[in-house]
Amino acid sequence: MFIVGIAIVFGGLLVGGFEGMPLSVIGLGVITIFIILMIMGKKSLWRKYIFTFIVLFVVGMFAFSYLNRPDYWIIQKENEYASQEDEIYKYLERLQTEDISGFKIMDTVDSKAVILSLGEERTGTSIEVSDVEELNGKTVIHVKSFYNKSTEINPTVIIGVDKLNPVVEVRDVDGTMYKKFEE
Repeated sequence: MFIVGIAIVFGGLLVGGFEGMPLSVIGLGVITIFIILMIMGKKSLWRKYIFTFIVLFVVGMFAFSYLNRPDYWIIQKENEYASQEDEIYKYLERLQTEDISGFKIMDTVDSKAVILSLGEERTGTSIEVSDVEELNGKTVIHVKSFYNKSTEINPTVIIGVDKLNPVVEVRDVDGTMYKKFEE
């Protein structure tokens, strides 16, 4: 069983990338179960099966919750590859001329973009994204805003997200809840 687990791990490494990752995780699970069964010694077979099922269930739930988290990244405001026709960058220009605060969700080629603007009254402020998580069917974006003499008239940040739930909340660590900007 140990050799089978090692063979599965190497098979996943040979496939490589995201395609091989699940295979390697399964191989690590087989190795883990082998080690647990060796530690348990010569106890009843049903007891081993029940213990194995419980361990696999717990590990599977942790892996599912960790791997199912939304992935996010910060999109640069100055992008040499963006065209003048790009809706996101048109909206960014608009934000620097109009006093708009809140967040707006826009589509990109393969994901979604959440653009958060704080408004002109917060000039000199910067925004950092702390985390993006799914809670009770909502996508919650946690941000931290702080004053640091930024030169932006209307402080903004563009957050790329691989998946969004229908309900999106943007929360600042100081307790501020930002509203969705509707045109």
